[in-house]
Amino acid sequence: MITGQRVRLRPQSRLAREWNIPNNAEGTLICRYQILARDLAPERLDVRFNSRLVVWGAPAAEFEPIEDSQPKPN
Repeated sequence: MITGQRVRLRPQSRLAREWNIPNNAEGTLICRYQILARDLAPERLDVRFNSRLVVWGAPAAEFEPIEDSQPKPN
C-alpha cells in the first residue's frame, strides 16, 4: 500500500466496531509507518475516511488495498 491509495477495512476487522466505522468502510491512506522503538512492531497506517474521521496508528493488517486505486501522478 502506498500513500494516497484507497483502502478498506477488512470484512473481519474487529476494529470497525471499536471505531464505530461500518465494515468494509473505504478511506484514503495518509501515511504508513513502523514504530522503531519496538522490535518487530506491526506496520501502522493513518487513514482518512471522510473530512471528519481519521484513524491514526491503525494496524495495517486491518486494511486491504482497493484494486485499481493507485494515486495519480501530479
